[in-house]
Amino acid sequence: MRRLYVGGLNHTVTQKDLKDRFGKFGEVLDVELRTRRDDEGVPYKTFAYININISDADLKKCLTVLNKSKWKGGTLQIETAKESFLHRLAQERQEAAEHLLHKSSAEGKKQNLLDSLSKAGVKNFTMKAAVPGSEVPGHK
Repeated sequence: MRRLYVGGLNHTVTQKDLKDRFGKFGEVLDVELRTRRDDEGVPYKTFAYININISDADLKKCLTVLNKSKWKGGTLQIETAKESFLHRLAQERQEAAEHLLHKSSAEGKKQNLLDSLSKAGVKNFTMKAAVPGSEVPGHK
C-alpha cells in the first residue's frame, strides 16, 4: 500500500472523482480530501491523501501520466506522502510496548535463575554487575 499526496486540486473535486481517476492504476482504499479556507470561508487550497494498493511499475506510470497534468481546472501535483505524525507515534508506542514486554521477559529469566539457585541450596546469592576494568568492592 502506498500513500500519495495530490495537490493542485480544484475545490469542486469529490472523493469519487479521485477514486475514479486513480482507480485505473491500482485499488484505491481511502481518499482524504481536505480544503483550506480563508477567513471568509472561501476555499483557496484543496488537496488529498490517497491510500492505494499499487505496484512500483504502476506507481511510476501513474506519476508519469498524472503529475503536472491539467484536470478539472487545476494542475495536479502528485508525490508519495510523508509519514504522518499520528502513524509514526502509533508505531513508536507499539515498539515501546514490545520493548517493555521483552524487558519483562528478561526479568523473568533472571528470577528463574535465582529460583533454580535457591533450589540447589545456594543462600544469599547476589548478582553484581561491573564494567571490565572497574573495581569490585570487597574483591581483590
